[in-house]
Amino acid sequence: MKTIAEYFAEQLRAAGVERVYGLPGGENVALLEAIRQQGIDFLLVKNESSACFMAATEARLTGRIGVALTTLGPGAANAYAGLAHACLDRAPVLLITAATEPADIGRHTHQVLDLNAVFDPISKFSAELKPGNAVNVIGKAMRLARADRPGPVHISLHNRIASQRVLQESNTEDAVIELANRCGNLDEASALLADKRKPIIVLGLGLEPATPYPEVKQLAENLGAPVVDTPKSKGALSADHPLYAGALGLTRQDPVYELFDEADCILAIGFDVVELVKPWDYRKPLIWLASWANTDPRIASALELVGDVEVMLKSLPDIKAATAADWGAERVRRFHDKLADLEFSAPRARRVLPQTFLNALRANTPDDIIVTTDVGSHKIFAALNWQARQPNRYFVSNGLSAMGFGLSSAIAAAEVTGQPTVCITGDAGLAMAIGELGLLVERHLPVLVTVMNDSALDLIRSAQHRQGRPAFGTEFVNPDFEYIARAYGLAYHKVESEGECDRAIRQGLASRAPALIDVMIDPIGYPTTVRD
Repeated sequence: MKTIAEYFAEQLRAAGVERVYGLPGGENVALLEAIRQQGIDFLLVKNESSACFMAATEARLTGRIGVALTTLGPGAANAYAGLAHACLDRAPVLLITAATEPADIGRHTHQVLDLNAVFDPISKFSAELKPGNAVNVIGKAMRLARADRPGPVHISLHNRIASQRVLQESNTEDAVIELANRCGNLDEASALLADKRKPIIVLGLGLEPATPYPEVKQLAENLGAPVVDTPKSKGALSADHPLYAGALGLTRQDPVYELFDEADCILAIGFDVVELVKPWDYRKPLIWLASWANTDPRIASALELVGDVEVMLKSLPDIKAATAADWGAERVRRFHDKLADLEFSAPRARRVLPQTFLNALRANTPDDIIVTTDVGSHKIFAALNWQARQPNRYFVSNGLSAMGFGLSSAIAAAEVTGQPTVCITGDAGLAMAIGELGLLVERHLPVLVTVMNDSALDLIRSAQHRQGRPAFGTEFVNPDFEYIARAYGLAYHKVESEGECDRAIRQGLASRAPALIDVMIDPIGYPTTVRD
């Protein structure tokens, strides 16, 4: 008979788990050893939320469950922001925490938290492992993480219990119900679209792990419909395609809302309004096509198709609409021409506009480069303007929008793929996760960390300026990032001009070694900046 720890590790391996991210305590050692015995790698992080961010990125890249591990008490509490990201960014993450000795409950309070109560609001399932429930609890957690709308699950385990034998048990857990086109049919979708003059397609994070990207492209071309993505679906249709309009979900005034205002029908594929800053309030006919139901919150729809997204899209190859001649690619072209006419002030001396750096990054990287962003003004700018040409290569915390995500996500992406990865982070976001820089050298990861250096929480400072208030509590002094980079063994480049952008990016990627680019940004180029 196996121990609980051995059985748990065996089930992780059977689910395709290749690595666990975490920061363990003494209460985890039995499970850690079992994980090692299964040949599962372990990446030691410096902050527990980083482990959850990494696990979430791994899950989105692989389609499998991502796993994070922490101790009890402060370790579990530190993981909360990371697991909340997995909740609102719909990532199938399994968080394993240590647990208090069961015999001490009620007579001992050191580091004691009711972990099920802590994690229940942000997880699909939370339970403590015991000899009599291990088989059912582990099985249920791993099924629920990926079922319906994906999300995190939590299991706690005390070291003494981990060393006990698994008791045989019958499978009494309810099976996960697979959704199957239960709300409507494809003929209804065809009929609804047939007479529409201005259909538009919006793509969401639910395109993964089905990856129906050729079918999305074919559908858009058949309908002659502009395509809008959300940050977590960037690249689902290449930014080079004439029907690609832009991204939605960053501000309440995203430019592409203009096209939604004009459209007479919306086809939402894998959509999830958790990504939107502006509440969804369109009442025009909407077709909901996703692997999960239109809930949390429910938005107005004319037809709902719930099931396997790829299968449904493959059943719509000949769908047509009465699309107007001035819609589709023609309307997208005029929309892009309008955006191209926008002018920006020249940057201050020895500073570069974010537009300059992002354009240089696109010009000097391959189509399949993985880009991760942290949260702040640079996130809004990059998600609106990064020209993603391949799917599932752009990673961001958007449902929760948690600072500290960017570097952790880039580490996981490079670890999983072995390919060069670019992290675009603000100076404040990097400060939250700066200890994770050590993993870049320890793991020999080809990550290019680009720091948007403006010594401020610029997004909040801009909000103060919009209200006519001075900056207060939003500006700070940065360390010398050259010394930070050298201390961790990273190559360092400082960028203060357009030519230096190109040179730093090329050198950083060519080395296939970790590097840090210190980009001296003038925030006047951000769309959120107040201009005179």
